[in-house]
Amino acid sequence: MTLEFPDRIVLSAAWVLAWAGASLVYRALRGKPIFYRRLPRVRFREWNATGNSQRNWFTRLGGANGCLVVQVSDDVLDIHPFVPFNWLFLPEILGVEHRVPLTGVSSARPVADERAPARTIFRKFVKRRGVEVELVSGEGAREKVSLWLKEPEKFLAALGVPPEPRAAKRTPGRFSGGTR
Repeated sequence: MTLEFPDRIVLSAAWVLAWAGASLVYRALRGKPIFYRRLPRVRFREWNATGNSQRNWFTRLGGANGCLVVQVSDDVLDIHPFVPFNWLFLPEILGVEHRVPLTGVSSARPVADERAPARTIFRKFVKRRGVEVELVSGEGAREKVSLWLKEPEKFLAALGVPPEPRAAKRTPGRFSGGTR
């Protein structure tokens, strides 16, 4: 039996809807939110952040490009993709959904390289800098997450991480060349 063009579209749409429905049921049964609410008393919030988990090779390759919300309140760090990217089992597969108390953040540090190829909807390059965060879940499991943020200094300050001292830039003056 061969499927005609309209039948293929209907079958594809039914498959995607069934997958989304299964994901929503899974999230509801696990107590995970389907629609997120803003945290109260937020010290830092950034929409359209980029990030990935360092759990395994697959999560290092994958990740969320420009669809993460990173929030820090008085007592919680919340990293999650916004709707509809939190559906279809994407956060579970890619490991980009975390809500831990600030006591569960064991380390946070800026990442030296500038490899964030984030683009906005208008295809303009956005300057982002990396932060690597190590989290400890309630069960004691450790996980590293790399985040690419527009304002990583504010994020680290909201976590209570002291800023790194900047190295003094030495710019040679006009007459500071070598000797003759």
